[in-house]
Amino acid sequence: MATKSKNFGWPDVEKSEQAMIEGILEGSPDGVGVAVIRLDCGCKKMAAVDVHGEPASKIIMYRDNAQSICEQCQEDQGAFTRVARQFISWKKPEPDHATQEMITRKVLGS
Repeated sequence: MATKSKNFGWPDVEKSEQAMIEGILEGSPDGVGVAVIRLDCGCKKMAAVDVHGEPASKIIMYRDNAQSICEQCQEDQGAFTRVARQFISWKKPEPDHATQEMITRKVLGS
């Protein structure tokens, strides 16, 4: 049975994303969260971010239940014009609200 803490407090996090987020954070000791960018094609980009809004891991691109990303992403590396949804899934304990806002603006531009 899944527990609420597994999704780091984000109801939008899909089950497949949870495993990726946990793996990225496990390999990124400086990470305070993972930026999740869902593209309109179904591919996803993720990367850990540190408390200063700087990358704390490499960007990982993947597509659920597929061996590789789609042809469009192979051509344009997941262009920002095709972003369908983006957010940061925060590691517990979460940074304070002001820090979250600064990181979100710096990483996602919103």
